[in-house]
Amino acid sequence: MGTVLKAYTISFKGLKLGKHSFDFEVNNDFFSEFPEGEIREGALNAKVKMNKQENLLEFDIVIKGEVKVTCDRCLEQFFLPVQYKGFLLAKITSEEMEDEADIMYLTEDDHEINLARYLYESIHLSLPIKRYHGLNGTSIDDCDQEMLKYIHFEDEDESEVDPRWEALKKLLDNNN
Repeated sequence: MGTVLKAYTISFKGLKLGKHSFDFEVNNDFFSEFPEGEIREGALNAKVKMNKQENLLEFDIVIKGEVKVTCDRCLEQFFLPVQYKGFLLAKITSEEMEDEADIMYLTEDDHEINLARYLYESIHLSLPIKRYHGLNGTSIDDCDQEMLKYIHFEDEDESEVDPRWEALKKLLDNNN
């Protein structure tokens, strides 16, 4: 693990039972540690509230900020505001177990937990499938107007019906 990602580690062994809060800044250095990801730039804040119990750590995680993405319409890059709220459990067990979706398993010998991978995946999950100017408070006016001239939007010609569908409709009407 790179030295940058060590900053996203919580040492829980010495903490008292109960609630604890942590803040993490997620920035370009963080994203550079994940060369396989599509996000290269971003400025986010992750607020982590941990409830430490005897053999269980409960994490409420809220991530807010913006990441640089490519507009699906005009292909220009822009900063898209994103937000994620999640819940993660870390169970402390006597044997090694495979992590699940929102459950991590720690052994009794572990004394810290690194949240970097969880934060990284959560940020990616917060991205909408379609990304374009005009989402989440961004301005559609920032879209490259020259590029938009070449795009045909499907909802512009909804009044035209494909003649093949009309022929099929006639067949159905004749059978009734």
